[in-house]
Amino acid sequence: MRWFLFRELLGAVRTKSAIYFVLSGFLLFLFLASIACFFMIIPGDAAPSTEGQPIEEIQVFLSPRLSSATIDEWFLEWREREDVAALRFQFAQELDEAASGGVFVVTPSDPAMAAALASELAAIEGVTNVVEISTEREVEGPIVSLLVRISLLVLLVATIVASLFCSRRGYRELLATFSGEVRMLRLSGVSERALISLIIALGVLIGLLSGLLLLAVLYLFHQIALSSAAFSLLGGLASGLRILGVGMLMLALGTVLGGLAGLLGASLLHRREFDALP
Repeated sequence: MRWFLFRELLGAVRTKSAIYFVLSGFLLFLFLASIACFFMIIPGDAAPSTEGQPIEEIQVFLSPRLSSATIDEWFLEWREREDVAALRFQFAQELDEAASGGVFVVTPSDPAMAAALASELAAIEGVTNVVEISTEREVEGPIVSLLVRISLLVLLVATIVASLFCSRRGYRELLATFSGEVRMLRLSGVSERALISLIIALGVLIGLLSGLLLLAVLYLFHQIALSSAAFSLLGGLASGLRILGVGMLMLALGTVLGGLAGLLGASLLHRREFDALP
């Protein structure tokens, strides 16, 4: 019986009411997508980086097999170089516990020539390793995420309000077409609860379809994220478990919100035009 009445209600949907319902469902989809984005955003923390920075010093690790005389000779020779501003000797364990021998800490006189100097020193027999030390700078995480979050909040509020507005207008158009059937059902003794459940069921259907659409879109973007770095801000798209969890949550939320929209539409049944005996 209820399935028959629900089919009759769907049959009363006309072009104008259908447009409002489609808009309501699409806006609900955008609302759910806005919430899903909050779960997908994985902001990066600020981290030090030396990329592209001038070389401040060069650590030249020496083989422990080198004699003291050779080390002294290199020290006297290197400190006289024009491209060396300062030179000091340390034990390698002071810089690296796993290392042995000694290390020359070279301060280049010209940062532009430091890379060439490091390459030249690394080629000397008896040098085991050369480490270039650059100025660290803070690499900011995606500060734009703050702007994104604010935009998502605005979109979230705007879409849910617009969705409820379109839903109510759609129900108004639908019930105006279905008003004769509503009066007949009331005259035939159909309970008010049964009528309300029909209206809510339509809202649940719209919310369910919006949630399923979002689930499909999340899966699509998940597949894209696995093969591309285009969604670096939405890093959560690469996690299949996160996608599944968020998708199921949004599906349930869409169904609940659709039911609430249906309840809002059912409130129109209390208007005088739907009375059994007008």
